[in-house]
Amino acid sequence: MRHFNVNLLTLAVISALSFQALADQTTTQAASQDAGLADEKAVEVISVLGKRVSYANNTTDENMKLLQAPIGNVMDLINNLPGINVGQGDAFGSDDYTTTISMRGFVIDRADQQLGITIDGIPNGGSAYAGGSKANRYLDVENTRLVEVGQGSADIASASLDALGGTLNFVSDNPQTEAGARFAYTSGSHNARRYFARYDTGQIGNTTAYFSVSDSFNNRWMGTGSNGHADRLHVELKTVTELDKARITTRLSYDDAHEDNYQPVSLAHFKRTPRWDGLTTVWTGDPEIDQNFAEAWSTLRENTLFYVKTEWYLSDNLELDITPYLHLQNGRGDWLPPFQVYATDANGNRLNKGAGVRRQNYTHVTAAGIPILDGNNNQPGAKRVSSYRHTHYDKTRYGTTANLTWDLDNHRLRSGVWLESQQRNQTRDWHDVIDPRVSYEFNAQPYWVHFDDDYKHNVAKFYLQDQITLGDLQLTLGVQKYLVDISRTDNLNGKGKDKIDSNSSVLPSAGVVYALNNNLELFAGYSKNFKAIADSILEGKAAAELQNLKPETATNMDLGIRYFGQQFSFSTAIYNVKFNDRVVLLRYATAADGTPNYLAAGDGNFDNVGGVNARGMESSLDWRLSQNLSLTSSLTLNRAEYSQDVLASKTTPAGAPVLVRDYRKGDKLAGIPEKMLSLALNYHDGNYRAGVSAKYVDSYFGAAKHTFASDGSEVWNRDKLPTHTLLNAYLGYEKDLDNSSFFSGIDLAFVINNLTDKDYITGGSEGAYLIGAGRTASFTVSLNF
Repeated sequence: MRHFNVNLLTLAVISALSFQALADQTTTQAASQDAGLADEKAVEVISVLGKRVSYANNTTDENMKLLQAPIGNVMDLINNLPGINVGQGDAFGSDDYTTTISMRGFVIDRADQQLGITIDGIPNGGSAYAGGSKANRYLDVENTRLVEVGQGSADIASASLDALGGTLNFVSDNPQTEAGARFAYTSGSHNARRYFARYDTGQIGNTTAYFSVSDSFNNRWMGTGSNGHADRLHVELKTVTELDKARITTRLSYDDAHEDNYQPVSLAHFKRTPRWDGLTTVWTGDPEIDQNFAEAWSTLRENTLFYVKTEWYLSDNLELDITPYLHLQNGRGDWLPPFQVYATDANGNRLNKGAGVRRQNYTHVTAAGIPILDGNNNQPGAKRVSSYRHTHYDKTRYGTTANLTWDLDNHRLRSGVWLESQQRNQTRDWHDVIDPRVSYEFNAQPYWVHFDDDYKHNVAKFYLQDQITLGDLQLTLGVQKYLVDISRTDNLNGKGKDKIDSNSSVLPSAGVVYALNNNLELFAGYSKNFKAIADSILEGKAAAELQNLKPETATNMDLGIRYFGQQFSFSTAIYNVKFNDRVVLLRYATAADGTPNYLAAGDGNFDNVGGVNARGMESSLDWRLSQNLSLTSSLTLNRAEYSQDVLASKTTPAGAPVLVRDYRKGDKLAGIPEKMLSLALNYHDGNYRAGVSAKYVDSYFGAAKHTFASDGSEVWNRDKLPTHTLLNAYLGYEKDLDNSSFFSGIDLAFVINNLTDKDYITGGSEGAYLIGAGRTASFTVSLNF
């Protein structure tokens, strides 16, 4: 097994050479616009198998959109690409709290953000639940032209503080040159409904533009009655203006979402009940039960992103683009603790703001409304109380990217800068539930503000790259450098201001692409990637306690082959990744019995836990079997393991402190599938279309942390998650109508996800997994005007 990568690469080379001998030498690539370039000027040609660069990369195509319901999450578009596994708690991906992505041993989940996300090259501002925004906050599926995925490495100009394992660049659609309107209505399982409308102005002078709005709703897929819901309003506006020597692109997106969450579960819970996450759907009036009421586990987020991109063609060989941007966010996360909190200062005086020196939970008040702190809850007139806990997130982020490209003889020189300033506030307040016997309706005035913290970070990134063409050989050399300052100001508890720097060293990259002929090329690349320390680590620790915490780095090496033919294309890469100084969340905010620790300021403690080594193979195939029938496939083989022991202080069941191995050298990295295979068959014949896809995920380990059994013996909690295969299918019909009709065209689409209604676990985090959604269907009718 340790040598599978070399053997499979050999097979890949043989396969590609065989098809080269059979295929026509004329290369027909699947072209797409490059992040907004769509005219007679030269644009970079992109294949479904990726760009012709020195690192492994892939690109989504239109068929991947057809396999997902329009109401779905744009993150699902990449799920069938090699190396990637997307986990969603909700059937339509409408729960950001439980959205996870893994790629080559790197993840995006509630604890870790190790993959960069950009929107038309604009940084997304992080992907964390607490203040972050994934691509679904900025794009509708219909307005997403494609997604560029750089596995392991990314384009050197990519602007992200999280791109340890590569970058996902979501490219928005361009306005149409012909005026027109489109209206679509979707209806589906779990009371799903969605309205979508888009108007394209067509060519007005030298400008094209579109405006779109969508409104979506669906209930949580598990349970009935008050089982929670998701409700989303989304708006997009984009304009492109062509000048003689320049192009100006503006884009605005607005997203207002209310999402009721899903609860991650243990493997044992899943085996007992694979269709219920433990949240309740009926209000009982008992706060101990109702703390799990699905409607009260909520994520509320409002995001606005605006940018103006100017591209200047200064001469035939000199180009400059500058893109200033602004991002505004506000939001809230809700929970329903079954008690209220009595916080006091050093003199015993109750506080309504600040953590205080002592906190005591109480569950009853007297008939006069006085907290009962001695536990004498059976006195006459005593009333039950509970809280509605809100965590508020507000962010203002602005910055600019600037890139200069100079073609000089056989050199293509690129240099650029990314500057960003971000200010965000995180506040937690506690509200009393007016009458817990009736509902969770709460008093708008909080009875206690737990904390109020301001965070600020300033980023400066610089890069320089030279791409040298020597006949059939292309050599790329580059360096980049990050300067990152982060700070936290405690506005309530008198702790002052904490500040740490998270600067990178000089990060080198190098690569070669060698064209064997017009169809076949070899490529190899090396890059050192960087992830800045997140400001969220200052939630639980003072800066003085974090002086030894290092930014994460990873070195990535790719070696591969690509073949582009008229009817068949193929790409295979083997890779080796060394991940150093991994920062993880060592302790989740849970009590001993596993219930939420509502008083925890953050989600846990962060620390460097040593290294991870990952190696494997990724392969993509795109085969046009006939004029109307095509097959796409991807294969992933990955082996990621800890490269050294990690020690941690633990407490035995008897209460004795002991130093143990928290992670063991040679153990497999938790939560990363080792084997995945996807296949998709698509049929298009005039007005009709149909397709089916299958994705196989082999069993993998979900947890690696050390624990103690009740008898004091050591236990390595491995949680081997079961194998699953998911099938998706779609049917569609479209027809252009004659000019006498009010409508210019109609489109009907039917999509079924998880066709066989498979029970499965997907994503989540170590020891806490997501129950995958059952069979889900949707039907969409679209009318063009």
